[in-house]
Amino acid sequence: MKKVDLHIHSKYSSDGELSPGEIVRRLKELNYTALSITDHDSMGAYPEVLREGEREGLEVIPGVEITTGYKGRETHLLGYFLSPQEAPHVLQPILRSRLELTEKRVKKLKSLGFHIELEDVLRRAGPSPPTAPIIIEIIMERHPEKFQGMKDPIREFYRGYFLSPGPAYVERVYVPIEEMIESLLKRGAVPVLAHPGAYLPMEETDILYLKDRGLQGIEVKNTYHDPQQEAFYRRMADKYSLVPTCGSDFHGKRKPKVHLGDVACDYSLVVELKMRRGKNEF
Repeated sequence: MKKVDLHIHSKYSSDGELSPGEIVRRLKELNYTALSITDHDSMGAYPEVLREGEREGLEVIPGVEITTGYKGRETHLLGYFLSPQEAPHVLQPILRSRLELTEKRVKKLKSLGFHIELEDVLRRAGPSPPTAPIIIEIIMERHPEKFQGMKDPIREFYRGYFLSPGPAYVERVYVPIEEMIESLLKRGAVPVLAHPGAYLPMEETDILYLKDRGLQGIEVKNTYHDPQQEAFYRRMADKYSLVPTCGSDFHGKRKPKVHLGDVACDYSLVVELKMRRGKNEF
């Protein structure tokens, strides 16, 4: 089997760890044929990963994981074969929404006595979009006393402060997934639903609804789905002629139980995705 992993996060994700070059080299050692780095709302890993892939003899499928909303809940959409040059046009509303959320969270934290400024968060984020983990990391450095006794400080702080009814809760407004599917299709990219069993989870009526709006694939095999979910979403992909993709969702230290090489599928999926490029069905 020619192995591929189509869902990997690099240091250009705010919650990633490894450089694109490190990822490519590790997959080369594991005898992979192709990969896609799909950082959160960012294609900052490109063109570095393209250059490293060419050097090591691995095919790189351009990709991004987009934070969207569906039925009022956070839902992730993978966009394959999106040109890095076109990415800012697609991601602009997402980045604007993230910035507004970060600004409001920082303002509330300051009112609670935490020493943090928006500029601190943006500086730490660098080319990546600002996120809650970056805010919490800064708080951990400046207010370590708030984290005493926590086993999973980032997750516990997030739940205690950023989720309702936490003191720094801000209602989040998501860009609709329908809008992002349309935007990807207009630019010849291939929209694929990421780990559909992880959140709502997605039922058959949801899959059909999104298929009718241009969805081209479902991430069937990943580290979120149990065997029953994997079998269900594979049936959905077959029934509705969607590409059944796969990926590890590797991050590094933020997800210590997920490793490169944990999930592999055959290269035939890449061929199917290529056939969907520029396809518009909505």
